[in-house]
Amino acid sequence: MRVIAGKYKGRHLTSPKDRTVRPTSDRVKESVFGILQKRVIDANFLDLCSGTGNIGIEALSRGAKQVTFLDKNRSCIQLIEKNLKAFGIKICNPQVQLVRSEVTQGIITLHRESTSFEIVYFDPPYDAGLYNKCLSHIANTCVLKSSGILIVEHSRRTVLPSDIGKLTCFREKKYGNTCLSFYRFGSCEVFQSM
Repeated sequence: MRVIAGKYKGRHLTSPKDRTVRPTSDRVKESVFGILQKRVIDANFLDLCSGTGNIGIEALSRGAKQVTFLDKNRSCIQLIEKNLKAFGIKICNPQVQLVRSEVTQGIITLHRESTSFEIVYFDPPYDAGLYNKCLSHIANTCVLKSSGILIVEHSRRTVLPSDIGKLTCFREKKYGNTCLSFYRFGSCEVFQSM
């Protein structure tokens, strides 16, 4: 597992010792950021169910203004801290925020704090049954900005709704067993080129 581009290009991240965390593959990660391109620069980025911090650290490397890592697992939060420290990023740095919370409760807490993001990446365990509930929470809160993008990583076998609340799926990409679904609020010209 490595950083593909940007400030930390080529640097390796520590992987979990067990198989409870499924890091996003480099192929999928490269595709995500290839699609997002310059939208990452100066963006507030939320890495939901962040695991190793792989996606959020890639966003930092590519110029995200701020990244919030949210995961319920204490060992994942500790692993993210370890990876950030290895890159010289201090936990007290305002550019990063680590939140240990169950994902739906975390979304509610961020909403109550009026915290919103241009980009949200949501990658829960494929079999956790969290997709519809969390998509509904995101659709009904201010966590995703009105012009923001929500990217959901899921198993190819999992069929996500094309619309949930005011969120609409406008793009889907498949890579083996992995699928990425891209959501936005309503119609917006900024997404026509994606």
